[in-house]
Amino acid sequence: MKADAVRDIALAHAIETSPPHEALPSAARCEAITQEVLHTLGKPALGGKAGQAAFAQFLQLRAQRIIQASQLPADVRQLWQHAPGLARWTPLAIGLLALCLGFASHRITDPHRVDLLSLSLMGIVLWNLLMYAVLLVRSMVGLARRQPARVALWEPAQLPAGGQDTPTATADEHPGWLARLRGKAMPALRGSGLRKMALRFERNWWQASEGVRNAQWLQWLHLGAALVAAGALASLWLTGLTKEYQVGWESTFLSAAQVQHWLNILFAPTQWLQWTTPWSLADIQALQGWVTSSMPAQYQSAAAQAPQPGVLSAPVTYVGERWVWAYTALLCATVVLPRLLLALWQGLRARWRRQHLQLPLNQAYFARLQRDFGGLATRLVLLPFSIDVTPERRAAIGHHAISLYGAGAHVDWLPTLAYGAALPGIDVPAGAQAVLLVSLSATPEAEVHGELLTQLHNRHGANGQLWLWGSDFAARNAGAPRRLQEREALWQEFARQHGINAQLITTGT
Repeated sequence: MKADAVRDIALAHAIETSPPHEALPSAARCEAITQEVLHTLGKPALGGKAGQAAFAQFLQLRAQRIIQASQLPADVRQLWQHAPGLARWTPLAIGLLALCLGFASHRITDPHRVDLLSLSLMGIVLWNLLMYAVLLVRSMVGLARRQPARVALWEPAQLPAGGQDTPTATADEHPGWLARLRGKAMPALRGSGLRKMALRFERNWWQASEGVRNAQWLQWLHLGAALVAAGALASLWLTGLTKEYQVGWESTFLSAAQVQHWLNILFAPTQWLQWTTPWSLADIQALQGWVTSSMPAQYQSAAAQAPQPGVLSAPVTYVGERWVWAYTALLCATVVLPRLLLALWQGLRARWRRQHLQLPLNQAYFARLQRDFGGLATRLVLLPFSIDVTPERRAAIGHHAISLYGAGAHVDWLPTLAYGAALPGIDVPAGAQAVLLVSLSATPEAEVHGELLTQLHNRHGANGQLWLWGSDFAARNAGAPRRLQEREALWQEFARQHGINAQLITTGT
């Protein structure tokens, strides 16, 4: 789904899950908007890609009308219209910083020399080669561990009493550093329900567009690396316009043969592309120490004799220029061109992701809309884990399912799974939800609960959920509501780390 559509839907989600406010449409008005949109679209397609496209159109049109029915302040509308990605000044700042860094690195280290062992230029090449190796390894590991994409879960703007999505208990108190930062820019909304709604929208929208921003960051980091090399080359060439370079090398520990071997390894990319020929030992020996761009004495004596293999026969004015061209070709071949190609790739990824953002359709908010859209009942396959299922609990959980997904919700119960047992194969029909029922009294354990949630996500992806039976724990801690909130927050964060949406059940016995 396109970024603009997801942004509208995220704001409509925040509006509908906020406490009642005079500036926001009521629940009855939102229901009327749903019916109006369904009437406008007519009979929807319910299968395949056509059905998905029709449902996406329904969500977008409905969100637009809910936003139109809201009397949102200018601060919230400005926040809503913020496109995903980097701030406008960020690419310019990265580019200027990279250029200055590359220019200064050469200017400081080699102001009037073409050093065959230039630390600044060689460092740029070696660092980029190391980064290419890291990117290659990460890509291979990612392919080997490829798992279903995790869709960021959306949190409502308030803690509902019995329906809606159930967020972390302390979500509004701790909305995240970004939301708090943006919230400070909305002084007119402080102390109002609209501020909490705006903060929650910002967090959900930030998570939904994370993939776009990551691709843009990588794009500009690649461009920045290319500009570092370009800045070093700019310093190299600009200095050469007004200064006569001294050319050569010196080392306490390296011999001419070792320097020749190292330089031929370093310049192998350009040699393979037939831009230069391998450096001969005579070339390296002739440039040991520091000489001007004119031909050194060793070359003059060699030129007086018959030409020999490996002896530089270039005109006397080309000694320094030859190495300037050599380092230019090397940086272009190993840094500038590859980084530009990688930046182009990340730019295409960012553009594709901007057109293909995903919604957490497994959450109850979207499940209800999907039911309204298609007139279909939601089917839940529920697996209790280490919990005694009494008739009262069955009734309470059934009521909870109806409050989430409507009267058409149907729960299929599976036998209770013993503590420590692996997740069995669950036959989940297409479009159904696989639900793991766990008691809130239990403390989440990575070796037990974490393994179950990982298996649940890997097998069922967005159709896997976690329900927390909290009535018993809430009854035992009736005088300490803070403890209930802390335990719920602990489970919510634990489930979120495994890509699972958690629902709290506190009704029934």
